[in-house]
Amino acid sequence: MCGICFFCGVGLSVQQLEHQEELSCRLLSHRGPDIHAKEVISITEKVTGVFEGNVLWLQGPQPTSQPLLDSHGSVLLWNGDILAGHTVPCDMSDTQYVAEQLALGQLEQVLSFLAGIKGPWALVYFHRPSKKLYFGRDVFGRHSLLWQPPSHSLPWLRVTSVWQQCSQMQEVMAYGLYTIDFSSVTLDEGFKIDLVPWSHLSVDDLPSLHPAIEVKQQVKLGSGLKHSLNMSLPSMAILEQLNSLPSTMEHHNLEAFSAVLGSNVEQLMEVLIQAVQRRVDKCPPCCQFCTASPSLCHHSRIAVLFSGGLDSAMLALLLDFCIPKEESIDLLNVAFPTRVYSNNNAKGKIKPKHKPSNHVPSSVSFEVPDRIAGRECWQQLQQLRPHRDWNFVQIDVTSEELCLERERIIRHLVAPLSSVLDDSIGCALWFAGRGEGSVKGCPYVSPARVLLCGQGADEQLGGYSRHRGRFGTGGWSSLLEEIKMEVARIHTRNLGRDNRILAHHGRAPRFPYLDEDVVTTLNKMPIWIKANLLLGRGTGEKLLLRLAAATLGLTKAANLPKRAIQFGSRIAKLEDQKEKGSDQCYRLRCDPADSDVT
Repeated sequence: MCGICFFCGVGLSVQQLEHQEELSCRLLSHRGPDIHAKEVISITEKVTGVFEGNVLWLQGPQPTSQPLLDSHGSVLLWNGDILAGHTVPCDMSDTQYVAEQLALGQLEQVLSFLAGIKGPWALVYFHRPSKKLYFGRDVFGRHSLLWQPPSHSLPWLRVTSVWQQCSQMQEVMAYGLYTIDFSSVTLDEGFKIDLVPWSHLSVDDLPSLHPAIEVKQQVKLGSGLKHSLNMSLPSMAILEQLNSLPSTMEHHNLEAFSAVLGSNVEQLMEVLIQAVQRRVDKCPPCCQFCTASPSLCHHSRIAVLFSGGLDSAMLALLLDFCIPKEESIDLLNVAFPTRVYSNNNAKGKIKPKHKPSNHVPSSVSFEVPDRIAGRECWQQLQQLRPHRDWNFVQIDVTSEELCLERERIIRHLVAPLSSVLDDSIGCALWFAGRGEGSVKGCPYVSPARVLLCGQGADEQLGGYSRHRGRFGTGGWSSLLEEIKMEVARIHTRNLGRDNRILAHHGRAPRFPYLDEDVVTTLNKMPIWIKANLLLGRGTGEKLLLRLAAATLGLTKAANLPKRAIQFGSRIAKLEDQKEKGSDQCYRLRCDPADSDVT
């Protein structure tokens, strides 16, 4: 994981350019704590640019400094992981390998190389011989990239992983590869960007483009996705089988489910284990704190964002298959306070949904749904894999700390998004990813360098309540259309936000459910294998993944209904109960005069 930033302007001095960078340098440095470097170069006679890189070491025998300049004066800023698709020499980092491949310079060669990458990436690359600037994000938009386009009043261009809250900053939409030809384009007038879209996108999939962006229809950017979504509907014979399935996934019912789902469970397990293994293999043999002495490290290198629910429980158990037995695993579980009230007229304490007039606050509890589910799943993991040292990290966040860190840091990372939902999810992820809590009652800070996260499972496996709603009103065809839309638009989801928030702690968030081969495998399967919403909540949604979990012994998680992090952690209960998730969040206010980020 890296913090990368490119900034260029017309008629600006080097001092002015570097001053613009200072506003974001602290946010960028948190993403890449191992190495920091900066280069100021001449783009054209009129345009000067600054390339800045902050590196978190993840690949190669040692950290590679960025920006990376070659002998021709070309410059690369790379925030990515080549997990598969290309073979990176063992004596080379993927940053060095990418620079070597992009140096060929021709658009067709650049597109061919990027199309072959399996793994998340965001890049900025200036090819000196052609004076072309390339920037963009992977097909799912798993890594953050923001930009500030030039205007008449501000003839500047900025492309960066993260930036202090600013009304001019926008997400770089993960629509493909953006190119600027500085041999024919200027920033002050006639500014133009060419977009080479992903091959699966049509013009209708590219709404609200900036006026300066022109789509190049004659060329396309391929990806590691090799199969479109299976749109077949269940036959009458299959519907009879689906209707005959048991209502719960108890142990004695697993054989009946296996008879219908067949070998699909094994196929999913195979690609998921491969996805986790890829994300573990591309990690140095040391934690965050032991970069200088990796051979002496005996701490947790890998953590799991852990609610105790189905998605995170599966990642934790599969991770156990992928790393040596002597390594510990951190399970990061976040909770926000709930009030426990005492009844003045009766003994005992209660937790009412609404504060009654005859009860007074007695204490604060962190026994929220995700804490209870997380603890139960942790205990089951200990039973299933007793050789492993499982660190259940209880992260308790007070209301005061939430307000402080939201104002100080989190609002900058959530930006340019600004809804109530962005606030609650962003804050919960930030504290969970920080990893500061307790293990068995003792203070603990996770040293993990890589953080496995469950994003992407619900979209593909029918895990959201809206999927059940569509199924209820329109049956299988409506459910299939909803999942088709969501899979096709994963790149428009908020993975960039999640990346900015989680990477702030110097960890690399990685999403195994969005591995290209996992998505391709799930795309091939018919909808009724992945979800059977004829069955009740906690069984029918994500049916295939539930059966895989139950087969492996994760009986607690296999039967838990979906609960979003803002509800499971109870952060949503701390704020105005009348707010809607889509409302603009006043707590994420933008203060133009504020530039103090630490």
